[in-house]
Amino acid sequence: MKCFWAFSTFAIGGPQRRFATLVKALGPDWTHAVAAMDGRYDAETLLEGAANHSRCDVSVEKGGFLSSRNARVFADALRAAAPDLLLTSNWGTIEWRLANRSTKIPHVHFEDGFSPDEALGRRSWRRDLARRILFSRAATGHDAYGFVAPSSQICRLLQRAWGAPCGRVHLVPNGVDIASFAHAQTDETTGSLIAGSVGALRPEKRFDRMIRIFDVARAETDARLLIVGGGPDMQALQDEAARRDLQAAVKFVGAQQDVAPFLAKMDVYMITSDTEQMPISLVEAMAAGLPVVGVDVGDVKQMVSMRNQPFIHPPGDEAAAARSLATLLGDATLRTSIGLDNAAKAAAEFTEHRMVARYRDLFHAIKQMG
Repeated sequence: MKCFWAFSTFAIGGPQRRFATLVKALGPDWTHAVAAMDGRYDAETLLEGAANHSRCDVSVEKGGFLSSRNARVFADALRAAAPDLLLTSNWGTIEWRLANRSTKIPHVHFEDGFSPDEALGRRSWRRDLARRILFSRAATGHDAYGFVAPSSQICRLLQRAWGAPCGRVHLVPNGVDIASFAHAQTDETTGSLIAGSVGALRPEKRFDRMIRIFDVARAETDARLLIVGGGPDMQALQDEAARRDLQAAVKFVGAQQDVAPFLAKMDVYMITSDTEQMPISLVEAMAAGLPVVGVDVGDVKQMVSMRNQPFIHPPGDEAAAARSLATLLGDATLRTSIGLDNAAKAAAEFTEHRMVARYRDLFHAIKQMG
């Protein structure tokens, strides 16, 4: 199978990590060309040992809403590559759908979540209308396509707001290599309890909220906060920690290719974003046996175990989140029991093997429509 993947960016994030998992798991009979519209290919570091991938650099006209010039350039790239399958990711790649009007390559479109300006229900009607039109048969002239999303919320949105037929929408939860997180080891001991998180340091991830919640909760216990990830908000977050006199308590370790050893250091996992759907980092934390203090966005609350759900709160209720964090940090038995429940749920529902098998079947099915 010859696949062509279009990303708005190939910087490291959830969709890129899932892509790397698929490239390795699908094997050498599958080849993968990657086009990053911003010219960034940082996530190639995740593909070490996989030789069946290549770059396809494209010239992108930036700005505006939809660019007919981009569509022509992308159509030329598709004709040159002649793939069996086109795979696009989120709103930033919508012009590839325009490009495919002439090439009519079987198409899988991923929707993983919202951009910052579409978070918390502030969706753009122009984007919704463009999605509805561009994914109609009248606009594209062929039926060989499908949508895939990792969360039930996005699946409902695809059908209700964007008019996707029910049979075209596929729910495929993210999966991870459970064993690599369950058996991660660390030699570092600090004597303090550690709350932590993994993610890109971008505005919508709201690590500033996490620092505030941690600051309130640590008044009742000796704890540290470990933040794993890089991004444009790094300096602002370090400044926020300094303003709260937390320089010694909050540690930033930057982006890491292997996050399992860092999860192994943590006692409680935190997720405080304005917008998520089915974050891979949360699945990894569950696989590592961690209890979670989190926000009730996307599928986060239904992902965690029943016993963990009372520790998931609306994004704006920082006081409740701080109480939950303090409770978990103060009760080792509770942390352990909830963590075991989360690990069991991850092993039952969110395995890499299950995810890869569903994608393999879906990709073959979409290709056969062409």
